Amino acid sequence: MVLVRFHSRRLALALLLLITLCGVLHLISINSLQDVRDRILLRALVEENVYNSRSLSSDRHNPQHIACQHPDLDVKNPEIFRFFRQLDPIKCAEEPDWVVVSGSTATITKQAKEQHGGDIECEFTELLREDDDTNKRGITTATHDSFVFANSDFYWVSCTAKDGKKWENIMAGIRRDDDLLLDVGWDKVPEESLQMNFLMLGFDSLSHNTFIRTLPKSYKFLTEVLDANVLNGYNIVGDGTPQALIPILTGKTELELPEARRRMGEKAQFVNTYPFIWDDFKKNGYITLWAEDHPHIGTFNYRLKGFKEVPTQHYMRPFFVSAYPEYSNHPKLCLRDTPRHKVFFDYVKNFMDVYKKDPKFGFAFHTELSHDDYNLVSVADDDFLSLLKSLRDNEHLNNTILMIMSDHGH
Repeated sequence: MVLVRFHSRRLALALLLLITLCGVLHLISINSLQDVRDRILLRALVEENVYNSRSLSSDRHNPQHIACQHPDLDVKNPEIFRFFRQLDPIKCAEEPDWVVVSGSTATITKQAKEQHGGDIECEFTELLREDDDTNKRGITTATHDSFVFANSDFYWVSCTAKDGKKWENIMAGIRRDDDLLLDVGWDKVPEESLQMNFLMLGFDSLSHNTFIRTLPKSYKFLTEVLDANVLNGYNIVGDGTPQALIPILTGKTELELPEARRRMGEKAQFVNTYPFIWDDFKKNGYITLWAEDHPHIGTFNYRLKGFKEVPTQHYMRPFFVSAYPEYSNHPKLCLRDTPRHKVFFDYVKNFMDVYKKDPKFGFAFHTELSHDDYNLVSVADDDFLSLLKSLRDNEHLNNTILMIMSDHGH
């Protein structure tokens, strides 16, 4: 009698678990279908609102008929300004880097050689992308002087000095790949185009007024020296970085593009299916760059599926995917003697220098300093100013449309 009751309980429990599992799977299926339906309904609602708004187009210059009016906010409002402060500069390693990168060339410094016995051997190992979240190591080349980046923009560097001391780092430069240049050149750019370079530099979560408060030297240089046109705001079509950048880069909202959300599982496509503007530039003779510095919350990787193939000829995500696990081995916000934001800025500078005579499109979007702290980005003011001055002094701005922007602000 006891044995029968025991088996009956086990059978009932197994049956209950099976029913529960079926119920959960059914709910997942329903939610997935509902998510697709909600996406279609939301797109229809947006299109209806856009269509209805056309009735105002005849009087669109009347401020009363502008739905999203930008507020006129005082940059120095004491109620807000008291929350801002200039932070101390980032303190990196006391020992200067043994190797420095300029353009496509890494050089062992004279100072390092003098301090460590007169001779240093450095091994450069290629950092090669496998996919958006994984890299592998390639060929290793040794040198006692300099090394030219050829097969990759990124290298693991390991040096041993004559006195036995060692130095290691992960470094970024711009490889000068002749194969990339086969389809690049002003002769391939349509004659009816503007015949100009285009460079976009962005800061995540940095509002117009916060930029002025935290990067005052850069703002002064932009407005007073470069005589930049200041746009007081723009209307984004959704909440978050993708909703701000996707329409700028594709001319479409996310709802109008192929499904790429990670949570949609097998239905999600890689974002290579998006009609990115850099693809148009590539087809028309331009060398291209897309760079971000925070791989875990990347614009196209945090919520979306990311890229299957590299989106541009120069793509910085692999560098930070490999560098991120190493951060604990370096001073805070640094890679050895160099602040990480400067490594990022230098990647842009090197891109412009290496391809000085070639048509180029670049978009570099900085996140680490500005995403979570509206004061921390102030430590980058001097280095960002140096980047802007370098662009001017090297005459890159003579034939370049430069756009400084953010996705949204706080």
